[in-house]
Amino acid sequence: MKGAFITATGTGVGKTWLASALATACVQRGKRVAAIKPIETGVDPDPLDALALARACGNESLAHAEGLYRAREPLAPCAIELRGGPGVGSLRAITKRIRELGKDADYTIVEGVGGVLVPLDRERTIADLAAQLDLQTVLVARNALGVLSYTLTAVEALRRRKVSVRAIVLNHVERGSRDDLSRTSNADVLASYLPRIPILRVPRVQSPNGMVDAATELFNTLKI
Repeated sequence: MKGAFITATGTGVGKTWLASALATACVQRGKRVAAIKPIETGVDPDPLDALALARACGNESLAHAEGLYRAREPLAPCAIELRGGPGVGSLRAITKRIRELGKDADYTIVEGVGGVLVPLDRERTIADLAAQLDLQTVLVARNALGVLSYTLTAVEALRRRKVSVRAIVLNHVERGSRDDLSRTSNADVLASYLPRIPILRVPRVQSPNGMVDAATELFNTLKI
């Protein structure tokens, strides 16, 4: 299976926008795309992130496919299970289902949930799902003070599981913090620590449309 796994340093940093924009970029270039969010919480009643991805690739049924994890509470899957809710189950089964859904596609885009180390159960995290899928992994991070530690920690966690990060997307997503001086240097510092990983910078955006340029650059970086 050819494709990309979109993960992040945390929640709310623009994973869905980037994944949707990348799916759109692929479709516009004549690629058959399956864009899937296999694990989504806060589903009340619809899996909104999964729907955004599915619509971007022109196949809304992917959002409601059987065999994917959906839960109403807006919590990590491990927390939901501890509260008596449904467990994620086998990562192999989820991986198999993703491969089935993407079997007719040229490219499969998979979006994770939250950040790299979001607990899926007592032993496994999103990083373990990335390792199972073995896709080109893209790490999305908020370009703000603190991103250096968050990003380096995420990369180290992925590398421990033999997951290679193919690109880092630094995304300016919040409207405030105009005086955050770190935004002018974060990319350069990360590049000095991670010289082999391309770092894409995204200006402040408020919708997936604002990610078009980054998606196009990512399309070329991943050699789709």
